[in-house]
Amino acid sequence: MSASSRRAGRPRVLFLSGLQIHPTLSGGNLRSFALANALHRHGLEVFVYSLVGRKPDYLSRRPSGVQTWPEGIEEYVDRGPLGFVAQYGSYALSLPPLWITAWLRAAAASPGEALLPRLLREKLAEADVVVADFPFVHPAFQAPSARGSLRLLSTHNLEHQLYDERRWRTRWVRRAVRALECRAAAACDVLVACCDGDRRFFEAGAGVRRSVLVPNGIDPRRFRGLEASRAEVRRALGIPDDVRVFLFTASKWGPNREAFDDLLAFARGNAALLADARIHILVVGNVAAVPVRLAGLTATGRVDAVEPYFAAADAALNPIGSGGGTNVKMAEFIAARLPIVSTRFGARGFRLEDGETAFLFERDGLGAALLAARRLFDEDPGRLRRMAENAYARNEGAIDMDACVHGLVEAIGEHRRRDGCARAFGDDPSRAA
Repeated sequence: MSASSRRAGRPRVLFLSGLQIHPTLSGGNLRSFALANALHRHGLEVFVYSLVGRKPDYLSRRPSGVQTWPEGIEEYVDRGPLGFVAQYGSYALSLPPLWITAWLRAAAASPGEALLPRLLREKLAEADVVVADFPFVHPAFQAPSARGSLRLLSTHNLEHQLYDERRWRTRWVRRAVRALECRAAAACDVLVACCDGDRRFFEAGAGVRRSVLVPNGIDPRRFRGLEASRAEVRRALGIPDDVRVFLFTASKWGPNREAFDDLLAFARGNAALLADARIHILVVGNVAAVPVRLAGLTATGRVDAVEPYFAAADAALNPIGSGGGTNVKMAEFIAARLPIVSTRFGARGFRLEDGETAFLFERDGLGAALLAARRLFDEDPGRLRRMAENAYARNEGAIDMDACVHGLVEAIGEHRRRDGCARAFGDDPSRAA
């Protein structure tokens, strides 16, 4: 494909993911899904190639193939046996997907790119923009087919921070992942970071050419019109109308599991407090391997969609105390206009002030924060509504992904204009300047 025909019409984006994105099951999936859809709504032609599928599909021998997202984006899910064995072997050993990096590096360098899947070679050759979603897939930038494309690295957090430097079992993993992240950032044309702290890390240590901040935004339209299902969902959960529900949505990502364990211990040790205050903690997502029901706490386990549970909730709860980046769940809580109870760590990256737009607490302050919010439901519900509306007003630009990607879309447009100008002057960028 010639350079001129490659860049005719709408910009073509290859969004390369290590894992299947849709249906979304985690905060990482949600960010990837929202980012790809926002680029699509801004007029770019987006194709998603996911290198690994979901375990149930492998077990049912579902073949590789294309699925279409609700807004029309196509995602090809590669369900080859190599991905299954390597990915789920890594999970069993609690290792990051370093195998993806090694395999892509070897495949991109193989004679004629023969080790790359044919469809992936074709999409790399067609793409004006190649998005490596997570640093582990960045060797795709090195494939000859990708030559001339704008290379974007989308980071969700600082991956190396998920591994404890103090433990010898994870120390080497942390250092290996940190080095990989820096190599990935140095290889890209534009770094897409979800928070300013992550961007500063890469700018200081990786020689980044250009960086763009794209917070963990979502599509706020997901939370419109949910009220109609409130009574039905609460009945199914067995939660009376006079009990206030505090919602925590969570995947099985490590920091979520730690927070869930803390919530279980809290519920077991404070059953009387929760009962007297008419408080119920609702945990939704596969952070719980199986459903759990305690006095004052319900964990659903994996669900097909989280939105109905937002309708059942009266407030949001984020007890996260570790991890990187920002929490997608916080963007969802704000968009749904739920009063928020969160650790200060969980609120990082958002404009939230204790007592003004949220109830913020330290590790041992969960009980007091829950009671403070619960009291206002009886004494001053109007204040709770104002807090939720003010939280949305102050963070709207950081939670609506359509707004969050403006800087990235501009960077893509500038690259295309420079590239077109350079070709008009005989591929000599200095003459174009």
